Amino acid sequence: MTDATNPTLAAGARKPAVKSRENPIIPRLHAPLRTLIIAMSVMCFLSTLAVGALLLIERAVDQWTSQISGQATVQITPGEGIDADAEVEAAKRLLEGLAGVAEVRVLAKEEAAALLEPWLGRANILDELPIPRLLAVTTDQRNPPDFAAMTAKLEAEVKGARLDTHRHWQDELTAMAETLTWLGLAVFAVIAGAAVALVIYATRMALETNREAIEVLYLVGAGDKFIARQVERRFLLAGLRAGLIGMAGGIGLLGGVAVFGYAGGAMSLSSQVQSLLMTTEPQAVAGYALFLLVPVVATLISVVTARLATARILKSIF
Repeated sequence: MTDATNPTLAAGARKPAVKSRENPIIPRLHAPLRTLIIAMSVMCFLSTLAVGALLLIERAVDQWTSQISGQATVQITPGEGIDADAEVEAAKRLLEGLAGVAEVRVLAKEEAAALLEPWLGRANILDELPIPRLLAVTTDQRNPPDFAAMTAKLEAEVKGARLDTHRHWQDELTAMAETLTWLGLAVFAVIAGAAVALVIYATRMALETNREAIEVLYLVGAGDKFIARQVERRFLLAGLRAGLIGMAGGIGLLGGVAVFGYAGGAMSLSSQVQSLLMTTEPQAVAGYALFLLVPVVATLISVVTARLATARILKSIF
């Protein structure tokens, strides 16, 4: 029986050709590739969560600073020879007459005492203390007042008055956001370094375990560039697959927080995640663009590292 009439032999003759198209050097389900995909998927999952955390922090800080920047507080401390009620009324009239002031609200004594309760509790000692009287000032953010001139007028015309523009808290929030941003970048750098080391290890294992196939390719005239392209193709697909799996898992977890988390207020974590993932605002679109960078970077790390590592390893082994 000839090979052409024997289906078994014919199938056997075609089998090597299929393997050649798939990639004879590194099989698709090779153990080092499976390990690489699993480990890099976890790294991409953590990177996606880190991106989401940085976006949430940035949005929260922007909201807090925008609220604080439009508020100021005038404090009038009772003292000897100071009629606190009269000075409060004088301060209110003065502030309402200044340009850039949208609203002035006098806080009752009970409201001022309530601000101290988290530290002192509801103790009778609050009734005996000279609790300062407070005025909440809302400013026009499009035409803000001259705070230096406001401070000078208050100190000159109102006894015991002191202006707090909350600039200190704005600076603290901005510094915190910058610190967390740099911390997040450091986390990304560590993850990227670990991914590079993982790809190098997987490349070496893949080449060493397929040494015989590589030697055969050398015998039939294949060069280092041909082998490197074959390895690069496998690691490109592995990196892309791991990046997409990790990104999908991270976004899925954030989506679970948005849907099933506690949404008890506009600043709750669940509400913030909903505004990040489930709106069509430009900020949300930009957030998804950053999420998509995770698989892109994972693929680039896999491809570039595998190609460079392959060239170096081939020279050292063969």
